[in-house]
Amino acid sequence: MRHETMANRNGTEWRKQAGEKKRPNINRGIAPKQTRPKPGVVQPASLKQLVHIMDPASRFPTPIRPMGANSASTQCTTAVGGTVVDMINLTDITEITDTTVTAQAGVTLRELADELAEQGMEVAGTMDIVTRTVGGAVAGGCFGPVHDGDTAFIGSQAVAMTVVTPDGKVMRIDETRQNLLNVFRGSMGALGIILDVTFKIRPQTTFVLKQRKMDVATFGVAATRLVHQPVGIKFFYLPFKDRVYTALRRAQPDDDAKVRNFAWKLKDLGETSVLPAICGKLGRIVPIQSLRYSLVDGLHEMGQSLFTNTLTEGGSSAAEYMSQSGRYAGPPLEYSTWCFPAQDLGMLLEAYKVFAAEYYYNFKYRCDMPVVGFRLPQDQSALLSPSFDGPMFALRVVTSPHPKWEDYAMDYAEFAQRWGGVPLLNQSRCAEQGQVTIAFGSRLDFFKRIRRQLDSENRLVNPYLAQYVT
Repeated sequence: MRHETMANRNGTEWRKQAGEKKRPNINRGIAPKQTRPKPGVVQPASLKQLVHIMDPASRFPTPIRPMGANSASTQCTTAVGGTVVDMINLTDITEITDTTVTAQAGVTLRELADELAEQGMEVAGTMDIVTRTVGGAVAGGCFGPVHDGDTAFIGSQAVAMTVVTPDGKVMRIDETRQNLLNVFRGSMGALGIILDVTFKIRPQTTFVLKQRKMDVATFGVAATRLVHQPVGIKFFYLPFKDRVYTALRRAQPDDDAKVRNFAWKLKDLGETSVLPAICGKLGRIVPIQSLRYSLVDGLHEMGQSLFTNTLTEGGSSAAEYMSQSGRYAGPPLEYSTWCFPAQDLGMLLEAYKVFAAEYYYNFKYRCDMPVVGFRLPQDQSALLSPSFDGPMFALRVVTSPHPKWEDYAMDYAEFAQRWGGVPLLNQSRCAEQGQVTIAFGSRLDFFKRIRRQLDSENRLVNPYLAQYVT
């Protein structure tokens, strides 16, 4: 366990401009749309300093927005003319007991997984982008593939948290205040800034993988049948090839899982580094679109056949999370994630295939990376959970940077609206106010009432968030 934090080593010098301390490449190739503003960034190293920032008497410019790994695809962490609170120095894992772990908001999920793995433990929630921070994962929607009835969101495993409110007060929230805990999970930092989180932990579990290549129609039928089963579903979708590469996860004892750490690292290197780098280069050196995209699809088919269907037969949270190294050094990828009712998956994927083909025909543009999908079981642990009313599938559209991406993301948002898509305020590009209102309904109204009580002067909302939560 670490006993010395970055904050201790940096002493009292805690107000910094972004760039004075280089943050490692932590986005696994997925980048935020916004850029970190150089002026107006503070990096508190203690509770006292965070309270000082939030105290209205200190007169830090508003809006005040917390920032963790900065992995959002929307403008939820920007604070033009205000103050960005970068949590990079709050990186201590303060306590591990037999049943819980307490970590400060700036600890990355990978660091947390590494620390727990040394003691044979893990957090039960899932975390697809493990370079996110603890605070960001709980305040935003952090999810991934699950198995054996696990919850989709790691925030559901948070049993307590310390929060600094907009008036500079310290609030400790635990399961004795369950309703308030549910409101703060997924609150996007609009109610207060999280200082630390206490998670439930358990002994490490292992899983076996059943991996298949299917056409869309076959996968749609299979996935609908498995929606309510205790099995995790993750897939990579190539719409222009009518191919879905899927991995089903089921919990198994150690002896049966055949966990090979090297295989997981190689798989991660291929999916998050090698393929994105090659696809990015093809976009620059192959001018003929039809040839370029044919090569791209061929590479992804080859890669998925190798990485998904050959290397890994089983795994564990520790092996999977520790392999996600974020080594990709090319231009950051763009992405947008929407969640859709699970029962519509087959028709949804067929409709997206038509949408992507028509867009390419009309505008000569398409995404060059596979669509990534997860099943999200019903989860009511957060007031604004996208799967509050039932199981969902998350579809993450990913691509190399391109001038036409913004228009594509806007049309994808319209596509999502037609198919009952539920947005994530930190991951869904171009969501309209009406889409958010319809998706969350009375739960959003209740969230707004709580927010007005805690932040009546709107100190914690920037213009992007204000359109949805004020």
